[in-house]
Amino acid sequence: MNKNQKFLIGTVGALLTGIAIGLLVAPKDGKETRKILKNKANDLGGNAKDKYEKSLEELTQLADKLKDGFLKNIDAVKGKANAVADNVGERVKSVVNNNA
Repeated sequence: MNKNQKFLIGTVGALLTGIAIGLLVAPKDGKETRKILKNKANDLGGNAKDKYEKSLEELTQLADKLKDGFLKNIDAVKGKANAVADNVGERVKSVVNNNA
Protein backbone atom coordinates (compact mmCIF):
# COMPACT_ATOMS: atom_id res chain seq x y z
CA MET A 1 0.00 0.00 0.00
CA ASN A 2 1.55 3.30 -1.06
CA LYS A 3 1.42 6.67 0.70
CA ASN A 4 -1.51 7.96 -1.37
CA GLN A 5 -3.65 4.93 -0.58
CA LYS A 6 -2.84 5.20 3.13
CA PHE A 7 -3.67 8.92 3.08
CA LEU A 8 -6.97 8.27 1.27
CA ILE A 9 -7.97 5.56 3.73
CA GLY A 10 -7.03 7.78 6.69
CA THR A 11 -8.93 10.74 5.28
CA VAL A 12 -12.07 8.69 4.59
CA GLY A 13 -11.84 7.12 8.05
CA ALA A 14 -11.50 10.50 9.74
CA LEU A 15 -14.38 11.89 7.71
CA LEU A 16 -16.64 8.97 8.61
CA THR A 17 -15.68 9.26 12.28
CA GLY A 18 -16.48 12.98 12.30
CA ILE A 19 -19.83 12.45 10.65
CA ALA A 20 -20.70 9.61 13.02
CA ILE A 21 -19.82 11.67 16.09
CA GLY A 22 -21.80 14.62 14.77
CA LEU A 23 -24.84 12.47 14.15
CA LEU A 24 -24.59 10.67 17.47
CA VAL A 25 -24.67 13.90 19.46
CA ALA A 26 -27.51 15.33 17.37
CA PRO A 27 -30.93 15.41 19.06
CA LYS A 28 -32.55 12.55 17.11
CA ASP A 29 -33.71 9.11 18.18
CA GLY A 30 -31.42 6.10 17.76
CA LYS A 31 -33.30 4.45 14.90
CA GLU A 32 -33.29 7.63 12.82
CA THR A 33 -29.63 8.29 13.62
CA ARG A 34 -28.60 4.77 12.60
CA LYS A 35 -30.53 5.12 9.35
CA ILE A 36 -28.80 8.43 8.60
CA LEU A 37 -25.40 6.92 9.46
CA LYS A 38 -26.04 3.96 7.18
CA ASN A 39 -27.11 6.20 4.29
CA LYS A 40 -24.12 8.53 4.73
CA ALA A 41 -21.70 5.60 4.94
CA ASN A 42 -23.16 4.10 1.77
CA ASP A 43 -22.96 7.45 -0.03
CA LEU A 44 -19.38 8.06 1.06
CA GLY A 45 -18.36 4.50 0.23
CA GLY A 46 -19.87 4.79 -3.24
CA ASN A 47 -18.27 8.19 -3.84
CA ALA A 48 -14.87 6.96 -2.66
CA LYS A 49 -15.11 3.90 -4.90
CA ASP A 50 -16.14 6.01 -7.89
CA LYS A 51 -13.27 8.45 -7.34
CA TYR A 52 -10.80 5.60 -6.89
CA GLU A 53 -11.93 3.91 -10.11
CA LYS A 54 -11.81 7.21 -12.02
CA SER A 55 -8.33 7.97 -10.69
CA LEU A 56 -7.16 4.48 -11.56
CA GLU A 57 -8.50 4.86 -15.10
CA GLU A 58 -6.80 8.25 -15.51
CA LEU A 59 -3.51 6.88 -14.20
CA THR A 60 -3.74 3.93 -16.59
CA GLN A 61 -4.28 6.30 -19.52
CA LEU A 62 -1.37 8.46 -18.40
CA ALA A 63 0.87 5.41 -18.04
CA ASP A 64 -0.08 4.31 -21.57
CA LYS A 65 0.73 7.75 -22.97
CA LEU A 66 4.08 7.80 -21.17
CA LYS A 67 4.88 4.32 -22.44
CA ASP A 68 4.01 5.29 -26.02
CA GLY A 69 6.13 8.43 -25.81
CA PHE A 70 9.00 6.48 -24.32
CA LEU A 71 8.85 3.85 -27.06
CA LYS A 72 8.76 6.54 -29.76
CA ASN A 73 11.83 8.18 -28.23
CA ILE A 74 13.64 4.86 -28.11
CA ASP A 75 12.87 4.26 -31.79
CA ALA A 76 14.13 7.75 -32.67
CA VAL A 77 17.35 7.22 -30.70
CA LYS A 78 17.88 3.81 -32.33
CA GLY A 79 17.45 5.37 -35.76
CA LYS A 80 19.94 8.14 -35.01
CA ALA A 81 22.42 5.68 -33.49
CA ASN A 82 22.22 3.46 -36.56
CA ALA A 83 22.74 6.47 -38.84
CA VAL A 84 25.79 7.54 -36.84
CA ALA A 85 27.15 3.98 -36.85
CA ASP A 86 26.69 3.73 -40.61
CA ASN A 87 28.38 7.11 -41.10
CA VAL A 88 31.33 6.11 -38.91
CA GLY A 89 31.59 2.79 -40.73
CA GLU A 90 31.69 4.50 -44.10
CA ARG A 91 34.34 6.95 -42.90
CA VAL A 92 36.49 4.13 -41.51
CA LYS A 93 36.21 2.24 -44.82
CA SER A 94 37.15 5.42 -46.68
CA VAL A 95 40.20 6.02 -44.50
CA VAL A 96 41.29 2.38 -44.79
CA ASN A 97 40.85 2.40 -48.57
CA ASN A 98 42.79 5.69 -48.90
CA ASN A 99 45.67 4.39 -46.79
CA ALA A 100 45.87 1.03 -48.52
